[in-house]
Amino acid sequence: NHLDFEKWFLSYIKLINFGVRKFNYIKQKKNYLIVSYITHSNKKKKEFILKFPRRIKIDKDFIYFFGLWVGDKAGGKRFGIMNKEQVIVSFTKNYLKKLYQVPEVVLYIGKKSKLPLNEHYDKIVKINNKKNGYAFSTHIVNGILTSFFNFLEQNLDEFLNQIKEPNIFFAGLFDAEGNIFLEDSCFRWACKNQNLVKLFEEHLLRLDLFKRYDGSNLITYNKNKFLNVILPYLIHPKKINNSNLVCFGKGKLERRFLDILNIIKKNPGISNRELAKVLKRKKSYAQVRVLERLGYIYSQNYPKQLFINNKFNIVIKQ
Repeated sequence: NHLDFEKWFLSYIKLINFGVRKFNYIKQKKNYLIVSYITHSNKKKKEFILKFPRRIKIDKDFIYFFGLWVGDKAGGKRFGIMNKEQVIVSFTKNYLKKLYQVPEVVLYIGKKSKLPLNEHYDKIVKINNKKNGYAFSTHIVNGILTSFFNFLEQNLDEFLNQIKEPNIFFAGLFDAEGNIFLEDSCFRWACKNQNLVKLFEEHLLRLDLFKRYDGSNLITYNKNKFLNVILPYLIHPKKINNSNLVCFGKGKLERRFLDILNIIKKNPGISNRELAKVLKRKKSYAQVRVLERLGYIYSQNYPKQLFINNKFNIVIKQ
C-alpha cells in the first residue's frame, strides 16, 4: 500500500549525477529524505536543498491526485496541476504539502482577460493567446518528482491492475478531463492520445463504464455505475452539479438552458422552430428535450407548443 520513492530515487540519481549538477548528500529522516545538489551555470555555483517522501502511501488522495495529474499536469519541470477551479487548486496545494513540498499558485491569463475576483494566487503570468480566459498552475519546480510521476504514467496499466480502487483514478481523471453531455445523458472522458485511449478503454470496460469512443471522448451511459463509483469521489463543483442533473434531475442549469426558459416564459406556446429563430440557431430540439426530461417545461399539440412548468420560478433565481 506504499510506493517506494526512495528506492526509485537511489536508482534514478545514478542517471543524473553528472555534468552541471552534482549531488552533495542524501540525509534519511524517519519519513522523508533531504537531498542537496549543486548546479554550475554561467560560472556561478548554486546549492539546492529538497525534501522528498521516503514512501508515498497509495491512499484515496494519492489515487485521485494521480488521475488528476495524468489529465491536467503542469508542463515542463513544474510538478503540479493546471486547472481554474479553486477546489482543485486547494486540493492540489494540500496534497503537495503532504509530499513535503512548498507549492505556489500562478495565475496564467490572457492579456485581454479580466482578473478573476475572489481567487487566491501568488503571482500572475500574462500570456499572448487568441482565446480569452485563465487557469491556475498549482505546482513546485521539481524535475525529480516530475520524472517519478512520468515513470508511474509509463507503467499505468500495471498500476491500475494492482490497486483495489481504480475507479478513484478515473474520478480524478474525470475532474481533469471529463465532461457531462446533458443532451445525451452521458459521461465522457476526453482523450486523443491513442495509447491512453486503448488503456483507458480496457480499464473502464472492467468498471462497466465504457460504451464507445467518438474520436475525442470515451463515453458511458451507465448512470447507476457512475453514480456509485465515480461521483462520490469528484470534487469539481460544476461536474458534481451536472452529474446530479443526469443522475437525479436536480442541480443548477447552465446559462444556455436558462436563456431558453426565459424565452418560453415570455412566449408561452412557442414552437421549436420559432424558439430556434429567437436563439439564432438552426435547431434547439436537444436542449428542449433536456428541459422536458428535467420537468422544467412541457409540450402539447402538434407541432409542439412549449410551456413553462412551475419549476422555472425556482430555476430563475440561480
